[in-house]
Amino acid sequence: MLKLKTDKSSGIYVNDMEDGDIAVVVDWTIPSIVGRIVQRYKDSLITIGMNSGEGWTNCFLQEKNEHCRVRLLEPGEELIVE
Repeated sequence: MLKLKTDKSSGIYVNDMEDGDIAVVVDWTIPSIVGRIVQRYKDSLITIGMNSGEGWTNCFLQEKNEHCRVRLLEPGEELIVE
């Protein structure tokens, strides 16, 4: 699993991510998803460092959910592989 070395929670709605953005999940409808590193690829959300079935297809075609928030990673932030 890949995690962010330090987390500064706040974030944006996952629907506001642009193609190619990489982010850390800060709030989700499934609490165990919080802390995962994700990347938007077209209309899919890919979890980095997890199995291929751990992502979501067509998730950007749905309405915004206030409990699905991410914080975009900034240049220089460090990731840890666990």
